[in-house]
Amino acid sequence: MYKFLEGEITMVVNVDVFELAKRYHKELGIKEPSFATLSAEIFGELALQIVDYLKSEGYMLKDTRFIDYEKSLVLELIKADKSFELVLRKL
Repeated sequence: MYKFLEGEITMVVNVDVFELAKRYHKELGIKEPSFATLSAEIFGELALQIVDYLKSEGYMLKDTRFIDYEKSLVLELIKADKSFELVLRKL
């Protein structure tokens, strides 16, 4: 989350990165602890919020992969008989 203070944008840390890493492991199925932690550091709550929204729209999370060299998180999703990949990548 970002907050605007006195002409600057500052990042406000709401949740400990290790708590987020636990959620990435539990909710998104990232098995490797170091990848769960790295995902939490890079994406914060973004991926968790996206998956929560997509689940509310009827999508099911099939699998999650972290691609270390690209710093990307790939979410494999299913809805009805269609499959999708959503790639989150930090630029």
